[in-house]
Amino acid sequence: MIRKFAIFLAVVGGSLLLWMVFGIWTGIYAVYSIPPMTADHPDGATFLISRDPGEPMFYSPDTPPPKQKEPSGKEKRGIGFGAAPKARRPVADRIILELPYIEWAYEKSLDALEPD
Repeated sequence: MIRKFAIFLAVVGGSLLLWMVFGIWTGIYAVYSIPPMTADHPDGATFLISRDPGEPMFYSPDTPPPKQKEPSGKEKRGIGFGAAPKARRPVADRIILELPYIEWAYEKSLDALEPD
């Protein structure tokens, strides 16, 4: 009986891990890293959060927010029928999983700051 339960837990745990990897790969989730030495998280933290449109896959408080695309040419004139831009939800409202600080994820978020 214990062996069947352990197998069941392994299958469920593996399925959850595969879903998280799939969610990050497809853009459902993002990885948000807070470096150590902040007031709220003195040891740092890494969060798996639901991703809003236009957000990078890896980011942190030190990463600048993505710039809004300025319409040019014909796009400036007239009334558009596209979706209205939505306000960003706070990170605290989108946390799915809290992990310990992962330095690799934080460094990956800083890659956007380096010029190409």
